[in-house]
Amino acid sequence: MLRFQYYGPMVLALAAAACQKSAQEERSEAINAQKEANSTARAAADDRIKEVTQANREASKDIASAQNQAAKDISSAQSEASEKARKAAAEESEKTTDAQRKANAETREAVDATRKDQADVRKSVEAKLNKLDERVRDLTKQADGAKVAPTVATHARQQLTAAEAEIKSLRTELPQLQTTASPAVEQFKARADQRVASIEKTLDQVDDQL
Repeated sequence: MLRFQYYGPMVLALAAAACQKSAQEERSEAINAQKEANSTARAAADDRIKEVTQANREASKDIASAQNQAAKDISSAQSEASEKARKAAAEESEKTTDAQRKANAETREAVDATRKDQADVRKSVEAKLNKLDERVRDLTKQADGAKVAPTVATHARQQLTAAEAEIKSLRTELPQLQTTASPAVEQFKARADQRVASIEKTLDQVDDQL
């Protein structure tokens, strides 16, 4: 009992010391753990900052690359559009030129054809008028002959004068053919043929009388 009383306080002191040491260790461990946690947090923050910075740098590169590509695409599209516009303008000009060239050629052909028609009609009418002039001269000689009765001769001369006047009138109209369009040329020819036929009929009547 005395022994317990002697050693008891010592045991308690040792136990208290042991407990006190454990608390210090725990505080030390807690401090170390907090330091480690802070260090880990800083490392994590540093890693995050590095990753964000790298991501931003890569994003900037991607954006710049995309912008450069977009600029190239736009430039290429504009060049292609300009080339297509140039080709379209060239094709339009070529088609217009070809169409105008064809129109000019057809116009020349039409003018040449009209001039040929004009010349042919004038030549034909002049030939007929020349023959009518010759008949008028021959019939006039016959009317002036001594064998023809005066009344018959007088009537024949009147008809021949009228025929001669009609021949001259028709001959003065021939130059109009130079300014006459193709359809009008045919109309002129038809009227001239009618008038020539009328003159021939008059001359035939005179010839019968003589």
